[in-house]
Amino acid sequence: MKLFPDTEKRKQFMKTGLSSLLGIAWTPIIGVVVAATVGTPLASLMGWPVTLGLTAMITLLLAWLWLKVFQRTGHRFHRESR
Repeated sequence: MKLFPDTEKRKQFMKTGLSSLLGIAWTPIIGVVVAATVGTPLASLMGWPVTLGLTAMITLLLAWLWLKVFQRTGHRFHRESR
């Protein structure tokens, strides 16, 4: 069973959907890195509830920026391949 029988649909997915999947897939990795680097100093200063909130906001911001990077590089590669 083919997921995309039409090559145009596959190219469109690779252009738009794959970059979104990569951005979402990297979110837990970014969260672990942020928690490891920023979490301990913040927890000693402000406590764990505030640290978890700030860590979540930083993670979502970095994941959004990473998603934008994936989208821009995807559009750039798609334009060059035409």
